[in-house]
Amino acid sequence: MKILAKLADVGVKRLQQFNTIGDARFIALHKTFLNGLIRKFGLSTYQLLWLSFFKGVVIAFVIMYLYLVFR
Repeated sequence: MKILAKLADVGVKRLQQFNTIGDARFIALHKTFLNGLIRKFGLSTYQLLWLSFFKGVVIAFVIMYLYLVFR
């Protein structure tokens, strides 16, 4: 069972990507990084949003833990 698809198997034209035309430099850099993640792991934008959500939950728990331990 293949967990991660190779770029050749996914077909880059099929993947939805973020447009960087006309964006500020920092926003364009961020979108370029996200496009790279989408291509590398074959993610949809919906899956990328869920990953971002769980990353935020983990960071919130770490901050809460640090606050409770060191206050």
